[in-house]
Amino acid sequence: MRYRPQRSGFTLVELLVVIAIIGVMVGLLLPAVQAAREAARRMQCSNRLKQITLGLHNYESTYKSLPAGGVMMNKANVQRHFPGIIVGLMPFMEQQARHEAIQRRFATTSDINAAIFNGPEYQTPLPELVCPSEPNGSSPSPHASNARINYMFSMGDGMLKLDAAWHHPNYVNNQYVQARNRGPFHTDSWLKMGSITDGTSNTLAFSESASAPHGYWSPQVKGGSGVSSGMLQDGGQPVINPSVCMANSLNPQDRRTYAEPCDTWRGNFFQSGTPWNGFHTVIPPNGPSCWASPTGYYAAIFTPNSYHPGGVMASSLDGSVRFISDSINSGDLTQSQPTAGRSPYGVWGALGTHQGGEVVTLE
Repeated sequence: MRYRPQRSGFTLVELLVVIAIIGVMVGLLLPAVQAAREAARRMQCSNRLKQITLGLHNYESTYKSLPAGGVMMNKANVQRHFPGIIVGLMPFMEQQARHEAIQRRFATTSDINAAIFNGPEYQTPLPELVCPSEPNGSSPSPHASNARINYMFSMGDGMLKLDAAWHHPNYVNNQYVQARNRGPFHTDSWLKMGSITDGTSNTLAFSESASAPHGYWSPQVKGGSGVSSGMLQDGGQPVINPSVCMANSLNPQDRRTYAEPCDTWRGNFFQSGTPWNGFHTVIPPNGPSCWASPTGYYAAIFTPNSYHPGGVMASSLDGSVRFISDSINSGDLTQSQPTAGRSPYGVWGALGTHQGGEVVTLE
């Protein structure tokens, strides 16, 4: 009788079982790995916001005033493009050389558009202005290969007539237009720190917006904006209804896009002080951004958004940074922009105003 030794090895069934177990383990581990990576990106995003806000404090210590959201050049009342808050903060963000190069551009030309676009001063990337979760952050803007930005300045809950300076002679005595200055940063705002009577820990300074992926006319909600017919009822007393923006601006077949995209370069030009580089505390984070212009006025709501799951990062004027949830209380979105007093837009609106008199509790 001949002895046949048994062969050691896996049967086909055993091999399939092992492969299945490995597949299940990978499926369980992959979301955890992705979550850990996003947590790291969010932490880095928080640090970048904090550095910008610390630069804001150093600016205020030097000039005894907060910078304006945007600066109309040559004492103009209306300009389509003009430099913004980031240009002023550059010396306090280790960007002195770039700041001086930009200042030379403005000093040597009277053509604002020629001074504010094109050239290495604007095209060289600024990683400290881009959230690590932004998928388009490392690619230049499709417009003039400009460096992108994700960190927007706070305009509070003021949404009307954002295309003119506060000192425009047609609007200087118009309470509805002047109400757009309810946030800390607007065109030629130059607030003193002492005017932040709601408290610096209760008033937002910066938050996020994705950079419009395709620049001009980007249809995506993240970084784009849409037309919202009926959001502004223009008359002797303009009425802005943010709930209309929520209801009719999105594409019903794909609510990640707008039904009618609007022209915006949001996040495509870091140097710009135009309102699309700011944000409003009206519609909760990651909601739509809208424009409306039935006659001479126009209203806009620029909502912060990001690629962080569930919300956005935001810094307060005291330098603290926190995560703001998509589900933050936003009060009554059927209410129009107030001209004074408390914001009707709940906790979210109260975080934007600097003289609203609200008591904010946000854990």
